Amino acid sequence: MPVQAYQRLAAFAAAFCLLLFLFSSPVLSEGAEEEDVFVAPRLSENAIPWDQRHPELLDADMLYAKSAILIEADTGDVIFEKNADDIMYPASTTKILTAYIALQMGDLNYDEVEISQNAVDLVPPTYTRIPVSPGEVVALKDLIAATLVRSGNEGANAIAEYFSGSIEQFAGLMNEVAGMLGCSESTHFTNPSGVQDDNHYTTARDMAIIARSAMQNTDFADIVARNTYNMPASNKRPARQLVGQTSILDPESDYFYSECRGIKTGFTNRAGYCYIGAAQRGGISLISVVLYSSRAGRWSDTRKLFEYGFTQIQSITPEALYAEDPRVIEIAGFDLDDAQHGNLTLGIRAVDESRDMTIIGRKATIDSLRENFSQISSVTWTREFRAPISVGETMGTLTFFSENKGTAQYDLVATRSIAARENAPPTLEQIEAYTMADENPWPRFSIDLVIPPAIILLLFLMLFRFILKHRRKRIRTPDLQIPQKRLFR
Repeated sequence: MPVQAYQRLAAFAAAFCLLLFLFSSPVLSEGAEEEDVFVAPRLSENAIPWDQRHPELLDADMLYAKSAILIEADTGDVIFEKNADDIMYPASTTKILTAYIALQMGDLNYDEVEISQNAVDLVPPTYTRIPVSPGEVVALKDLIAATLVRSGNEGANAIAEYFSGSIEQFAGLMNEVAGMLGCSESTHFTNPSGVQDDNHYTTARDMAIIARSAMQNTDFADIVARNTYNMPASNKRPARQLVGQTSILDPESDYFYSECRGIKTGFTNRAGYCYIGAAQRGGISLISVVLYSSRAGRWSDTRKLFEYGFTQIQSITPEALYAEDPRVIEIAGFDLDDAQHGNLTLGIRAVDESRDMTIIGRKATIDSLRENFSQISSVTWTREFRAPISVGETMGTLTFFSENKGTAQYDLVATRSIAARENAPPTLEQIEAYTMADENPWPRFSIDLVIPPAIILLLFLMLFRFILKHRRKRIRTPDLQIPQKRLFR
């Protein structure tokens, strides 16, 4: 082969290697320096592999994320944490707080936002856009949804300007709200979108607090559970579908997790891959925070946290607690053919079925409730334990006492019918009902009512006669006088 051909081949190989290096390098945010190149975290060589068959065995070394936390959503109790108080960059997970504030302050049925040139220009070239254009008018509800689902940074800027007039003033509002929600001094925001800034930082614990508050808003929860959003037509754009990058919500993705209910992704070179998630199973709601993980690691980390949490937290209702050890009462006057000899198991039925009294807590807490159910409930009986009994008939009322949800009442009902024994004496209730229904003010004549007092009277007369006869006999018998003997000498 000619020398020139070798030279051309060598030059081509060098150029190819250069292109391969450039295209394989991580994307940098605007203004990022060489040390800001994202370096994907790896699991420790000494880490025990996570076993999906035993999700209850979770160790911090099994997570790619540098910082993470898992909480129970209803109470905020921490279930698992890893460096949860370390100061981290939140990237686009910042938009959770932005959307939360907008939903609290805005009117989704009325407010419309006109996108400013400044809101668009503030987005660095490498950051995600919805996109929307300057002068475009968008309904607030659609702008919030697009900002969350598509992670549009100009949408977050437009929201900030609409409510506070400027990015800086809205950032001040964000910090005030974060403090009101209970975030620590380790959280500080400088912008509504999560654009990289050295003074824009938080912790996994504080982001869990913010996410928990946001998920209590039904509009927010509805939006973040989606990976797509149908954006209506505006004055500048036709209707379109926005597609997010939340693989864990995508049924077509290898990372899909059916119990996941959102919430928000984030990425910058310095923040790494982040995800704040929510999941529900069997009445249990969890919120996870994963900061500075790898591209795929944020999904596997989230799954590990959720699976662990569902093994640690249980949910149960007062009905289920009662059903584990139901009341059994003894019924009097039952038919002699009754197979259970008058024993009646009582079922339970909520007086107010619309009220949610689900108890959520760690396994030890639920077990304690099982053991002490009689101490956290009381029963008032409303019916005599006597046959006949009809199935579904209310026998009493159970009142359940909960620390967090107050009290609730339940009817204790017969689970079967019990026939009365033939010729059984009437019950007190039957006698009272019979008497109340009788128009005659005087008791009706009944041989059953005469016999007992007649027997008593007869016995009394016999006793009286015996005593009288005995006294007469003593009177008729004179006292015997012993004659005195004279003594003769």
